Amino acid sequence: MLTAEARVETERPSRYLVQLCKHFDNKGRHLGHRPRGHHGDGDAAALREMRAAAARAEVEWSETEGTVVLPWGRCALRAHPGALAVRVEAADGENLRRLQELVGGHVERFGRRERLKVEWRGGQVSTALPGSPARGAASTAEGVVSPTGGGAPPCA
Repeated sequence: MLTAEARVETERPSRYLVQLCKHFDNKGRHLGHRPRGHHGDGDAAALREMRAAAARAEVEWSETEGTVVLPWGRCALRAHPGALAVRVEAADGENLRRLQELVGGHVERFGRRERLKVEWRGGQVSTALPGSPARGAASTAEGVVSPTGGGAPPCA
């Protein structure tokens, strides 16, 4: 598995975790309400693919942890005091990039008032078994995200 991680500095990590999980739990109902440009100039095939993937989403969350499993891979979220840790895992580079764009784009949009900017680190092979959280895998680079895109210590 390939993994990438980011850390979002925010005073409301739980709020963003819950909002993101609820959004993906809608099973794609929201996808038909986006402007055409969101899907690449109204590409009908891309829209169908997104709806099909969203319909198969498996989402679980609490106030402090969340998991989103899509056909392309998995996203794990954890709320820490002052930060949201985000980890995406996929079988290949293309699907990892897809998850990074999808999850990162949503976090930035939801956190636009705080000017959150997601900067991923990783794309490395995880030592964890498929389906496991893979927290703290030695070969995974950690990322830092803050409203200014600056550095901060990684989530523990």
